[in-house]
Amino acid sequence: MNTFRYRRRSAVEATLLTIVMMCVQEQRDVVLDDCEALVIAGQDGRCRVLVKLSLHYGAPVMAVCRQLQRQIAEEIAAMTPYVAEAVDMVVKRLAMP
Repeated sequence: MNTFRYRRRSAVEATLLTIVMMCVQEQRDVVLDDCEALVIAGQDGRCRVLVKLSLHYGAPVMAVCRQLQRQIAEEIAAMTPYVAEAVDMVVKRLAMP
């Protein structure tokens, strides 16, 4: 039996998660129904972001991931006092459009 511990998401994590998902939604090559994001915010003003997503078949995978990494880091820095220490992207699958 697996035991899961749930803790309430902080306002900081919720804000950072909203920023991440806004950036993902702007990408037309992303399958929006199949996206996950995890944000870990430290008390030192830094955060780490993990985005798991699916892309439409034929999309330029590396270009889309680099663009999203850059955009997420820039938006977090512009809209919050946090700095994105890492923005990791995992492409789960390529989906037919």
